[in-house]
Amino acid sequence: MRNILIVTPYMPFPLNSGGRIAQFEFNNELRHHFNMTIAFTMKPEDQKDLEELKKLWKNVNFKPYLITEKTFSDKFGDIIFRFSEFFNRLVGKGVFFFGCKTNLDKLLKLNTTLFRSKSFGFPRGFIDHFRNVLLEDSFEYVQVEFHQLISFAKYIPRSSYRIFVHHEIRFVREKRELELFSFKSGFLKHIYKKNKMFELSALEEYDMVCTLSDVDKLLLEKDIQKPVLVSSPVPIKAGKSAVDFSSVNKLVFLGGEDHFPNKEGVDWFLMNCWMPLKSKYPDLKFSIIGKWHQPTIDSYAGLLDAVSFLGYVEDLNKELANSIFIVPIRIGSGIRMKIIEAVNAGIPFVSTEVGAEGLCFRNGYDCLIGNSPQEFCSAIARILESKDLGQQLLTNARITLSEENSYEKLIDRRLAIYN
Repeated sequence: MRNILIVTPYMPFPLNSGGRIAQFEFNNELRHHFNMTIAFTMKPEDQKDLEELKKLWKNVNFKPYLITEKTFSDKFGDIIFRFSEFFNRLVGKGVFFFGCKTNLDKLLKLNTTLFRSKSFGFPRGFIDHFRNVLLEDSFEYVQVEFHQLISFAKYIPRSSYRIFVHHEIRFVREKRELELFSFKSGFLKHIYKKNKMFELSALEEYDMVCTLSDVDKLLLEKDIQKPVLVSSPVPIKAGKSAVDFSSVNKLVFLGGEDHFPNKEGVDWFLMNCWMPLKSKYPDLKFSIIGKWHQPTIDSYAGLLDAVSFLGYVEDLNKELANSIFIVPIRIGSGIRMKIIEAVNAGIPFVSTEVGAEGLCFRNGYDCLIGNSPQEFCSAIARILESKDLGQQLLTNARITLSEENSYEKLIDRRLAIYN
């Protein structure tokens, strides 16, 4: 079998995020077709998860890089290594000080990727680790995952076929972030343009760029000519949920706050949609599944009537059953794995256009779409007040999923790119 090296910023296990699920599903199949080596960063507390993954993937060669506490010299070296980013961030603080007026401005200021797109979200030692792994074997394919490692193509020998898997187009996300600020800034727009140029030039160093949706592929085709562009949506095996759906006045969101589009989306929903819905439907409940930090939860004091932050749940399908799944995502690109999870769990979903982007679901046929608070609330109300609409949307969504996103079809689509 041919040799392939997968390099990723973090281990594809446990399956507690869309990024991990996307990696796991593909690599779980690829390991049967290649001699696979996987390099990634991990912390000491991740050792138990690594041992579990080794049991599942006995035929994979693991090359973890252990992240340890940074010394003062390491921190100083980071500043020198990323000086332009630190300088831009300092100027950006001034822009934000005078420009930020709304709560959303402040949330965006704290979480925007504008000043992190050209810096590296991993220890510099991981670069040397990656280069050493490259020397250990002759790899026909080297596959790099996620924007954090986008510049790694320059370390890969020309004898290897270089593939980049683009989980989220960063300049698309940043454009959407800029559109949400209540003020305009020439400096922030300048940073966005520089980041976009950096991202596109880095992608051109690869032989192939693989997106997770046709939408992202079309977006890149407008700016990129050199590498081969392909799209390969993530396959998820069909769930075994009950056939019938009945709403029990419950909404559910799935996703942790460390992925900022999740945090911004939940904030938007709680600040703009929750109280109007709650006043109209007093028995309505809202469950948020995933890792959320206590300071964030505390910041919503007064809005949390019948809202539960559940953290990680053992039985996801049980928690999702007979609820309406909401996807109030307004920034980011790629696809929302959570929507496929919802359909497989047997529940209908309401989303923004951005949230459903890249998937084949159609508004009014197999889902409901709402971009403004009024539209989003109205879509939820339609399902709550109808005996049949939720089941009708779910039935159609399952058909769409089986026809357009069947597991076998999408696995074959990914395997074809290596031929």
